Order: sequence, then structure tokens, then C-alpha cells
Amino acid sequence: MGEQGGTWAGAWGRFGFLLVGGSPEPSSPELVRFLAEHADRVVAVDRGAEVLEAAGVAPWAYVGDSDSVGDEARVWAEDRSSFELLRPSHKDQTDLALALDVAAERATSMGPRTCCVTCVTGGRLDHQLGVIGTLAAHAGLQPIIVEDAFRAWLLAPEARDHVEFGEADVGKTLSVLALERATTVSEHGFTWNLDRHRLEALSDLGVSNVIEKPRARVSCATGRCLVVLNEAI
Repeated sequence: MGEQGGTWAGAWGRFGFLLVGGSPEPSSPELVRFLAEHADRVVAVDRGAEVLEAAGVAPWAYVGDSDSVGDEARVWAEDRSSFELLRPSHKDQTDLALALDVAAERATSMGPRTCCVTCVTGGRLDHQLGVIGTLAAHAGLQPIIVEDAFRAWLLAPEARDHVEFGEADVGKTLSVLALERATTVSEHGFTWNLDRHRLEALSDLGVSNVIEKPRARVSCATGRCLVVLNEAI
């Protein structure tokens, strides 16, 4: 993580919840520990308990149906959690959706109403798309995805409506993907810029842009979009 991780933490401050999923391609223990240090509450999402045990980070809560986590890690997480939400495997929500519901219910004006998720994007394509859709439905938590190779922000006008980048980000590749019809996006400080441009859902127009100036900014005026910054953190 080093300097880049520290720079990111200083720029974005703390978040209320860190949700650690059970991706078959988990984030590094170093990244998980770093993110946990900047979260008020850490939630193990089913097999995410194995990731947290490997990183040596005790969860505040354990959420899931226990269909993918090993018994040892599950018991380890349950013994250390202050809160548990267990559901049968035959249910209408994913484990991540349950965890986001917990975060939304527990978020208060006393702490940051923000959520970071990690270990959620590796493996099956349908799971990856489901993660993004679930985060879009919880835009009020201002969700950020952080993995070893990228960061991604969910933007919506009623929640986090913009993201700005610093000098250390100049030269990095960034993509903006609309998640709803009639999503209006502005981009300034990039190789290709947009001014309140309407992007169609999952249009490739915003793919593989390059940050050219400090304080480059992406903003979302209508709809929802995902901003993905590719880098090795």
C-alpha cells in the first residue's frame, strides 16, 4: 500500500463500514488491514470471514448464510462479532445485500454514512454484475469498491455526486460507466472531457480515459454511474 494507500486515506478520510466479501480472488491481507484501520465497523460477509481471519482483523459483525465459509473461520468470526445476521441459503437477497442493509440501518448522524467494500469482484461475471447493481441500489451509503488493482466509486446526485483526483493520479486510466438510462455525466481534466453529457446504460463512451490534470473531476447530475480508477494500490 505505502504512499498511495496513505494518500488515498488522507483524501477520503474514514468510512463508517468496511464490508469484506468472499471473492475467490480476495484482496491482499495488507490491503484488508489498511482498509480496516480506516473503518469504524468491519463486517464479515459470509466467506469474508476467511479473508479477515487471514488478515488478523476481527469483525464487528458476521452476516451471511454460511454456505461458502469454512467452519473454522465461521466460528472465529462469530466468536469475535458483536452482531450477527444469519439467514438460510434459500433466500431472496445475496449476502452482500444483507450486509448493506445492516450498514444502512446502523448508520447514524453520529458517524460517517459511508461504506467501503472489498473482496467482491473476483470470480463469476454474474456475481460481479450483481455486486454493482446491489451497490447502485444502496447509493445512499456512498459505496466505494477497493481492490488491489483498482478503486471504484458509485456516483448518484442524491448521495456522492462527484469524485476528484489529485496530482498522484495524473496519467492513470479511468472509466465511467452509466448504470441507468438518462445518466448525465461531466468530466473535466481528462484527455477526453464531457459537459453534462447523457450516457446510455453501460455505454463504452466513458471507457479508458486518462487523467491529465490535478483536481480532475467526474460528476453525476442524473442517474447513477460507476467511476473506476485502474491502479495497483
